[in-house]
Amino acid sequence: MELYEVILIELNTQDELSVQIEVDEGETTENIVISATIKEQEITVSNYNYLLAFQEFRDKLLIAGYGIKCNGSRLNAVQSGMLGATDKVYLVERGKQALMKDIVHIWDYAEIDTFPDTKQQNAFFEQWIR
Repeated sequence: MELYEVILIELNTQDELSVQIEVDEGETTENIVISATIKEQEITVSNYNYLLAFQEFRDKLLIAGYGIKCNGSRLNAVQSGMLGATDKVYLVERGKQALMKDIVHIWDYAEIDTFPDTKQQNAFFEQWIR
């Protein structure tokens, strides 16, 4: 079980909130389980792939009115099949190949002010692939 301290931003007020995220990285189940309690609301997701679990978690937070200030929330965060079971993503640029130096931790803080959902992130990924 891993615990990560992250900063959420309430999208309506722009207020920041420090929240602890709990991640079961396959210790008690074959899936990645991500959970947090935000203002007495429990949000939990489970998926075999780390980025897919993160995206589902992030989308639930967006629906609840919160963005996560972390690398996984960046529009250009993508994950190769080889990284699928890890908490690592590539931060890529259009027209450039992903390199080892582009690998970052999903939960590390990122100073961002836009919070794409999974659909937008996947659209960027498709453009990057082309």
